[in-house]
Amino acid sequence: MKYLKTYESLDSIESICKRYNIKNYTINSDGSIDVDDDVYLSNKSLTKLPLKFNRVSGIFDCSNNKLTTLEGSPREVGGWFNCSYNSLTTLEGSPREIGLSFYCSNNSLKSLEFGPEKVGGKLLLQR
Repeated sequence: MKYLKTYESLDSIESICKRYNIKNYTINSDGSIDVDDDVYLSNKSLTKLPLKFNRVSGIFDCSNNKLTTLEGSPREVGGWFNCSYNSLTTLEGSPREIGLSFYCSNNSLKSLEFGPEKVGGKLLLQR
């Protein structure tokens, strides 16, 4: 399945988390989730992120998909954020704060507008 509808109910959020092996999460009242762990969504042929993330304490990896948007990305990531090797033309929806590095190479970005406000480590946008 390439795209799942976003957060329709608590049961569907839990089902999506189970499908993608997302653990240690809390479902917020707005349907977003906080994850006290890493999130690995790479190589899933996703065209959109399957959930609306709020905070992820560890790594968030959505590389090597077919993403055309970062809508649903966490607002804050404690580790590194990797959205490389997708079909992104904009950074709209990217995290505002990233604790470590931001990897976004091998996309078709037209500008760096909407990129993170704070990155604690490396910033690799294009190769």
